[in-house]
Amino acid sequence: MNASITNPPPATPAAPTSSSAENSGAQPENTPPAIQATTSTPHAAVSIAPGQSTATQIFSWMTKMIVAQTQLPKDVAELVAFWAISTWFQEALTIFPCLVITGPAHEAMVLLRILKNLCRGAGLVAEFRRADLKDLNFNFHTVLISAPNLDNRAAALLGNMTNPEFIIVDQRSYLRCASSRAIYIGEDSLIKKIQHSIHINVTRTAAQPPTSAEWLQSSLSAIPEHLEHYRKKNVEQVRRSAFAPSGVASGTAAVAKALGCCIIDAPELQNKLVAHLKALDQQDRSQQSGTIETLVVEATLTLSRQGREHAFTSEIANEANRLAELRGGRPKLKPETVGRRLCKLGLRTHRLTLDGNGLTFDMTTVDQIQKLAAMYVEEDLLPGNENLHSSQATENK
Repeated sequence: MNASITNPPPATPAAPTSSSAENSGAQPENTPPAIQATTSTPHAAVSIAPGQSTATQIFSWMTKMIVAQTQLPKDVAELVAFWAISTWFQEALTIFPCLVITGPAHEAMVLLRILKNLCRGAGLVAEFRRADLKDLNFNFHTVLISAPNLDNRAAALLGNMTNPEFIIVDQRSYLRCASSRAIYIGEDSLIKKIQHSIHINVTRTAAQPPTSAEWLQSSLSAIPEHLEHYRKKNVEQVRRSAFAPSGVASGTAAVAKALGCCIIDAPELQNKLVAHLKALDQQDRSQQSGTIETLVVEATLTLSRQGREHAFTSEIANEANRLAELRGGRPKLKPETVGRRLCKLGLRTHRLTLDGNGLTFDMTTVDQIQKLAAMYVEEDLLPGNENLHSSQATENK
């Protein structure tokens, strides 16, 4: 294997340009040196000038830089690298995925400082207010925020701002504030999930603290210029990309598409990205197991597979409470609570009989239950692998 992909590159001098300063949001400085990639022979070197490096090489260098300065597992470091690359193509993306960071503050700040060197025109920001968004977007392409006291309202606003066409109305002004953002939300945040987000944790481990490698500083200076040349060379191809991930929920698929479109001529990296996001989805479902939404979805799923035409909200509540007791919990859900949760999940109840409200298991409702089960219920918790509704069995009969 070419060592230019597997080893972080040392630097060689390069002529000054203004492109890096222009896209970093900083005053012009001497352009970072070009990266030099070594082959497997110690004394043989092949110089890679900016503009000639591939997505695979840049991705590998970035991942190694992140691993060298943090205690993140490689798969998490790779997700961070995918996200950082996407910040260089915001004008070509239909959504701007948000990187959400939890864990100890020190480790989170280390990662945000690393991202300042790897993302396009990045700025570090302590907290923020709604009125600040216009100025932040004016000064930075990428905003890296430390907001350990973030509330759900601000989280929802950040989620909306992952959609480029959304605007904010402020004092009779219409502000376009969408951009790439990474945000540290605290050590153990209880906020709702931010729309179009990748959630990573930087929890401290027992591993030895990372040490500074000789190649690190030169790579920190060199990689942004390679990213700038990679952006200019491929921005139109990113805009026209037909990359379409499969096997993930719709929200995750949108994130995967946005990140994957930025990886040019490297389908193996796109496949790796989708695999990482699938693993995150599975982890989210595991963490959600036992939440009210998960219990309601699983209970509805169970009843829909019993060959019945409908189920009362009281029956769904009883089944959800039974599942909770099996797992050591006692939420004691009431039918009214279940009805509200079903409506929030997109399953609207209606009057079935004089005995009460519930769901009719028609094919549209069953399809929606199946989609919710894929999002909320772990595979090993699913009550069997049979179809959600007995209609197919009925048709076979």
